[in-house]
Amino acid sequence: MFLSRRQFLKVTTGTVAAVALADKALALTALQPVIEVGNPLGEYPDRAWERVYHDQYRYDSSFTWVCSPNDTHACRVRSFVRNGVVMRVEQNYDHQTYEDLYGNRGTFAHNPRMCLKGYTMHRRVYGPYRLKGPLMRRGWKAWMDAGSPEFTPDVMSKYKFTSRYLDDMLRVSWDTAFTYIAKAMMIIAERYSGEAGARRLREQGYPPEMIEMTKGSGVRTMKFRAGMPILGVIGKMSVTRLNGGCGALLDTYIRKVKPHQAQGGRYWSNYTWHGDQNPAHPYWSGVQTSDIDMNDMRFSKLNTSWGKNFVENKMPEAHWKLESIERGARIVVITPEYNPVSYRADYWIPVRPATDGALFLGVCKIIFDENMHDHDFCAAYTDMPILVRTDTLQYLDPRDVVKDYKLPDFSKTYSGKVQTLNPAKIARLGGFMVWDINKNQAVPIHRELVGWHYKNSGIEAAMTGSFRVKLLNHREVDVLPVFQMYQAHLQDYDLDTVHQINRAPKDLIVRWARDSGTIKPAAIHNGEGTNHYFHQTIIARGAAMVLIITGNVGKFGTGQHTWAGNYKAGIWNATPWSGGGLGTHTAENPFKITLDPNAHGKEIHVRGYYYGEEVAYWNHGDTALIVNTPK
Repeated sequence: MFLSRRQFLKVTTGTVAAVALADKALALTALQPVIEVGNPLGEYPDRAWERVYHDQYRYDSSFTWVCSPNDTHACRVRSFVRNGVVMRVEQNYDHQTYEDLYGNRGTFAHNPRMCLKGYTMHRRVYGPYRLKGPLMRRGWKAWMDAGSPEFTPDVMSKYKFTSRYLDDMLRVSWDTAFTYIAKAMMIIAERYSGEAGARRLREQGYPPEMIEMTKGSGVRTMKFRAGMPILGVIGKMSVTRLNGGCGALLDTYIRKVKPHQAQGGRYWSNYTWHGDQNPAHPYWSGVQTSDIDMNDMRFSKLNTSWGKNFVENKMPEAHWKLESIERGARIVVITPEYNPVSYRADYWIPVRPATDGALFLGVCKIIFDENMHDHDFCAAYTDMPILVRTDTLQYLDPRDVVKDYKLPDFSKTYSGKVQTLNPAKIARLGGFMVWDINKNQAVPIHRELVGWHYKNSGIEAAMTGSFRVKLLNHREVDVLPVFQMYQAHLQDYDLDTVHQINRAPKDLIVRWARDSGTIKPAAIHNGEGTNHYFHQTIIARGAAMVLIITGNVGKFGTGQHTWAGNYKAGIWNATPWSGGGLGTHTAENPFKITLDPNAHGKEIHVRGYYYGEEVAYWNHGDTALIVNTPK
C-alpha cells in the first residue's frame, strides 16, 4: 500500500497519541501508595542496592608490599585479593609505626603517602603488555647467527641496526637469551682485547686515555649500569655481579691471564649518569647526596622549587609542599614552564633552560652588595676565609710556609673514626691557611676547626683583602681569601647581564635575592630534569651558594636538596663486624666464591674487578669530550 507523506504523518501521529494515553492509564493503575519514612537514617524500605555497592570491596585476603618500581619512595601498600586476583590496592596508613634500629619512629604526618601510579600497579601486573619472558630482536639474532660480522653500512642496514623500530621482536626462552648474551660478551671480549683490539678502538675514534684504561682487555670496553640498585639488591644489582664477576672470569678465558690480572667491565654510575641525583652535591657538601626527609619541608619559611614539579612528579610527598603553604611559608618556583606548582606559588621565575647558573650568581651578587650575607656563618662553616695562591690558584698549604709543619693526627677524631681518612689521604688533601687579623699573618687551619671549634680557636680570619706570604723556598706569593675571590668573580653577573643571559624578569631576580637574604630558614629543592644539564656540577653549586652565604645550611628547613627526598630502603654498609656489606652481593670475588648459604658476611671474599666510571662529568656519549684546554 502506498502512502503519501501527508497520509503517513496523520497515521503515525494518531498511533503515538494512542500509545501515550494507554501508557498513562496503565501507569495510574500501577501506582502504589508512598511509604512514610520518618528518619531515613533509621529505616529504609529497600537497602539491597547497598549490598551491590559493598560487594565491590569484598575481599578474601590481603597482604602488604613495598611499591618501588623505579623510585625511592618505597610506599607500603596493602593489596586486597578476591578469587586469587588483586582487585584493588591502597595505602596501609601505618607510617607512624615505622621504627629504626634505635627506636626512632615516624609520625602520623607522613600519611597520606601513596600516588596514583601505585593505585594502578595491579593493572600493570595483569595488563596485556606485561613482559613475562625475554624478547630478542629478529635482526640482532640473525646477525649473531651469521657470526656477528663487523659493522659496515651494508651490514647495519641488512640486520636493521639502523632501523630497529621496523624490526620484529621474537619470544625466546631464558636459556636462549642467556646463551646469546654469553656469546655476545665473548665476541666483544675477543675482538677488543690485545693490540688488535686497541687498533679497532683507535680506528673508531676513541682517545688514547680511554684505550689505555682498558689495559688490553676487551671486557673493559663493556658498559654496565645497575638501575636503582638499592631498591633491588638481588635483582637490579645482579648486573653488577655480572660486570665484575663474570667479566673477570671471561677475561681470564679470553686473554689467558691470572686472576689478579683480570679486568671486569666499566661500571657506569647509577648515581649521576642516571640523572636522579645532583652531581654537584659531593663538591660542596662532601657527601654523595644532600637530602632530607620531606617532613623537614614544614620548617622552611622560604621554600624554592627549582626545576621540580612537586604536584605531578612527587605525588606521595606533595602534601608536604601544601603543608608548607598552610604554615605560612613563601613559595617560589624557578622553571621554564608554568607548572602546577607555579600557580600555587607566591611568585614564579621563568628561566631559559640551562642558564640557571647565571641566575644564582646574580642573586649572590645582590646578597653581597646589599650586605645580606651571614658573615659569621661564612667565617666559621665555609671555605670563605681560606687563602688561595694567585700564582697557582691552589690553596696555600702550610707545608710550604711553616718549617717542619706536620698535618694533624685525626686517627681519634671525627675525620679518622667516621670519615676514615688515614694519614695518606690527609697528606693528599693537604692543609689550609687563613690570614689571622690578630697576628697579621697567615696561620694554619685544619678541616675540623669549624663552627664552635673555630669560634673558640682565637683565630679571627680575614674575609677580604690581598696578602703577601713568604714561602719556605724564599719566594713571595700573593694570596686572597676565597670570599675576596667571589667578590671579583661576581662582578660579571650584574642584573642587566643576568637578565640578558637568563631572561628572568629583573624585578623577580631582585625579589628572590632579597627574600633569600632576609627570610630564614630557606631551602631549595631541585628536580631530576636539572641534573641532566651539561654543566650541572657547576650550576647546582651556584644554587647551593645562595644558601651557604645566607647561613641556610645544616638547620631544620634549610639546605639545597635533590629530587629523591625519601630513602626508605635499608643500605647494607660494610663494617668490621659484618663484613663487606653490599659488596658481598655485588662484588664477590668470582675466583673465591662462598657456596655455604649460612656463611657469615665476614667470610665472603669481596673484590671489585669492574672499573667505576662517572660519565656524567664528561657526558658526551661513548667517548670523552676533548676540547683545547691546557693539560
